[in-house]
Amino acid sequence: MKLTKSSALPSLEKGQLWQTEKGHVEIMEVGKTLTHYRLFQNQKRVPTSLGRIQMVQDYLKKNGGRLVKNERLAKAKA
Repeated sequence: MKLTKSSALPSLEKGQLWQTEKGHVEIMEVGKTLTHYRLFQNQKRVPTSLGRIQMVQDYLKKNGGRLVKNERLAKAKA
């Protein structure tokens, strides 16, 4: 018997910016089980939160998260 996933969970990496129905999620750091992230709409200064990777992935999946280009990260690399 084969098990198939209806939709794969997004893999999280440092510097990603995800757009959701409620705002944006920026991934700051990813560890073995926890991730540091920022959840914001239009604010300039947003506190960093800490949560399980599975929790953040479920949030992105539930709220229709899609990966967008992180302009701030692109400017830092240039």
